[in-house]
Amino acid sequence: MIKRIVAIIFTVFFISSCTTIELREEEAFDVKRSIAPDYFAGSDYDIEEIKFFSGDSLLLNGWWITQDSSLGTVLYFGGNGFVMVTSFHIINSIIEQNVDLMIFDYRGYGKNPGKPSVAGLKADGLAAYDFLDRERGVDAKKLILHGHSLGSFMASYVADKRDAAGLVLESPVTDVKDWTGRLVPWLLKPFVRFDIDPVLKENNNIERLSDLDIPLLIVTGNSDQITPPGMAEKLYDKAAAGDKELVIIENGGHNDLPQRNEYTTALRRFYQKILK
Repeated sequence: MIKRIVAIIFTVFFISSCTTIELREEEAFDVKRSIAPDYFAGSDYDIEEIKFFSGDSLLLNGWWITQDSSLGTVLYFGGNGFVMVTSFHIINSIIEQNVDLMIFDYRGYGKNPGKPSVAGLKADGLAAYDFLDRERGVDAKKLILHGHSLGSFMASYVADKRDAAGLVLESPVTDVKDWTGRLVPWLLKPFVRFDIDPVLKENNNIERLSDLDIPLLIVTGNSDQITPPGMAEKLYDKAAAGDKELVIIENGGHNDLPQRNEYTTALRRFYQKILK
């Protein structure tokens, strides 16, 4: 979807005429397919392939990764292109900080049935949380919600609906209108207008964070061209949390932060502060 938008923007630049870019709900998801986690066999962690029902009876796939003497649990909400099979660096960056981890694929992603939608992904997020609560007995006081990019909407939504010890937003989005506005260079703004599906406009991290008093870590890269760091700064300024931290990683991009030492250091510091 992003490549399509960029292509249209540059076309507008050359033809110098006004245009409207339609942003429909069904175009907001970059669906990929997944495989089983057999390549984790023999690791130092206990890795279980789990299945749980979402709110409308869809059976979803996830991985439940545990270890001895963990500080607590992280529930991870992936971004638009996330599938479990591509999450090697993400998994390592989290579990190496001595926590358990649950990751899962949204409906329509990986091996899961269904079609992605905003309401559907919200239901999936709540179902994942409820699985940890009811099936694994995870204490909310030992649970951190972590959302990347699109997943920042899901993480903040679940934090608003359920209890948790802390919230991590990585390369977050403020809201769809702000995000699309930042995609267009200032000299092209007179020529480009976005027609955004109303259901996409309903997700607003600024509004949610302004009402949530939960320990918050926001981490982003200063070279992120997809969700520019200005959005993370805006969320940090608007967040109501008394305990909040913003980490901007030098030369960090949108998808490479889990491979950076500054990122894992920030996670470790946050986990130890919140979960101990």
